[in-house]
Amino acid sequence: MRILILGAGAVGGFLASVFHGNGHEVSVLARGSHLAAIQAAGLRVRTHDGHIVCCRVNASDDPSTFGPQDLVVTAVKAPALEGLLAQVANLLLDGTPVITAMNGVFWWYNLGFEIDGMVPDTRRLDPDGVIASLVAPDQAVGMVINSTNQVIEPGLIQNRSPRNRFIIGAATPVGASRIKPMLPDLCVPATQFELEDDLRATMWHKLLRNLSSAPTSVLTGGQAYDVLNDPDAQPVARALFLEGAAVARSHGFDGLADDVSKVFSPGAGARQKPSMSQDIDLGRPMEIDNILRIVQDFARQSDVATPTLDVVVGLVILRARLAQCYPTVAQ
Repeated sequence: MRILILGAGAVGGFLASVFHGNGHEVSVLARGSHLAAIQAAGLRVRTHDGHIVCCRVNASDDPSTFGPQDLVVTAVKAPALEGLLAQVANLLLDGTPVITAMNGVFWWYNLGFEIDGMVPDTRRLDPDGVIASLVAPDQAVGMVINSTNQVIEPGLIQNRSPRNRFIIGAATPVGASRIKPMLPDLCVPATQFELEDDLRATMWHKLLRNLSSAPTSVLTGGQAYDVLNDPDAQPVARALFLEGAAVARSHGFDGLADDVSKVFSPGAGARQKPSMSQDIDLGRPMEIDNILRIVQDFARQSDVATPTLDVVVGLVILRARLAQCYPTVAQ
């Protein structure tokens, strides 16, 4: 297959190496020194056991150089998604599946989804409808990432997971029928791609973990491990998790609060900062809307109280604005 990865950073670069290793023709969109390193020496991935894999992939910062694709994977943060898809609009005209690999709530979350006669309001995720105009419902696919990766130098990605799982779900049954035949050709022994009928439950499962550790890390500078194990920070993280679980329950996804003892078990948490915290350190736009504020939106639509989340989000937004990583309020 011809596979295009839009954003060859931590997750996108790792996925590119997996697809390339399976014999697919892989192209990646990258920028700056990272692109230069990939073009000069290939895309390199260091596995959890220290082995380095080098992949010679097609790499460019100009989307016009890429021809027709069988599969497109976007691996950029939510703030960049609209602009990036607009650049490759000509590649999306033939119904090519578009997998969105990112944390948080997918822009198509409310397609075909109704709770007690109410369709969740997700306008915050695509306020002008640009993404929806570029990606048809039958093309929209989401991916929940269970894989820890980090760009440690230009052209080199560190993968820290002995087992990598990517859970995939389509917005429509037609979309699922298109993506399902592709999956067997993507898997390798240490990396699995699994299809679910409704990705929303798994999305919430991952979102609650991000919700509990990411904003607290932004405010404290701690790693996920620090946030989940510090006796004073942990109650805040736990409250965020449980409030998020209550919002998920209002959408019909029950039982997620039962995971709290596992999430906060002694020693839990990755010994690296969540991506939101990495973003503010690097001065990059942050995924506040699709991880934090959208949960607030859902809570208010369903009359679910989120007092801890409301306080924490306000502080995270201020810190992000001061770091020029989130839009300021129009005066």
